[in-house]
Amino acid sequence: PEPEPEPEPEPEPEPEPEPEPEPEPIAPVLAEADPIPAPAPLLWPALRRVVLDPKHLAKHRLISATREDPAHVAFDVLRTKLLAALRTHGWHRVAITSPTPDCGKSFVAANLAISLSRQSSVRTVLMDMDLRRPSLAHTLGQPDPGRMAGFLSGDIPLQRFLTCPEENALNIGQTLAMGLNDRAEPYAAEILHAPETGEVLQDLYRRLAPDVVIFDMPPALYYDDVLGFRPQFDGVLIVVGGGRTTAQHIRDVKARFGTDTPLLGVVMNRAEGESIAKYGY
Repeated sequence: PEPEPEPEPEPEPEPEPEPEPEPEPIAPVLAEADPIPAPAPLLWPALRRVVLDPKHLAKHRLISATREDPAHVAFDVLRTKLLAALRTHGWHRVAITSPTPDCGKSFVAANLAISLSRQSSVRTVLMDMDLRRPSLAHTLGQPDPGRMAGFLSGDIPLQRFLTCPEENALNIGQTLAMGLNDRAEPYAAEILHAPETGEVLQDLYRRLAPDVVIFDMPPALYYDDVLGFRPQFDGVLIVVGGGRTTAQHIRDVKARFGTDTPLLGVVMNRAEGESIAKYGY
């Protein structure tokens, strides 16, 4: 008999493929943050240009403009010292005030701003924040400058309110922006304290990127305007009037501001001003 054939071996099972390695865990994806908005283009070219009349400036004792009076050197020295102090601390915003009326604070603010404007690398903004008795528009010969309260409330756009000097023979720089005022406000403190004021000023800083902002403020010992505006400035210059300001006045101003308000300097001004009765405080 023929031998039986050997049974065919069963095929070996195909090897199972090795499992693919699990991918390493990926860090959880966080919700994407809102992109930081790019800085707005600086608005200096869009500001309205105005003429500064040399005769008018000389008549109102803007000695930094005409430079005919040797006293203009004092403002150049003040400019240099102020810039050094601001740069040391990374500050930009300066309030200029006085203890009482008629010490010449607006005179100092205007002359200092003009002196600063002659440094082309320094962008300067001059703001008339003496809302009870604005005077810088008259001093600078600018009729109908608009209402500061309207600007601070956001009703008047920045490029319609602030102005720059036209090119001029006095070499007053076009890196000076002026926010002037022609309307006295009975509720000045409330306007300066308002949140909208801070928001509008923050927008100004963002769109003009000023190196120095000068706020011409009311006298510090009258009402609470300057105290209420304290969050909006980095330091204060106190202007004292020769023959008007006493040592007690200066002590009272320092006490009112307290120790948390940097004092950038005390400026002695011997110019005579108007009578206290005419000042309106």
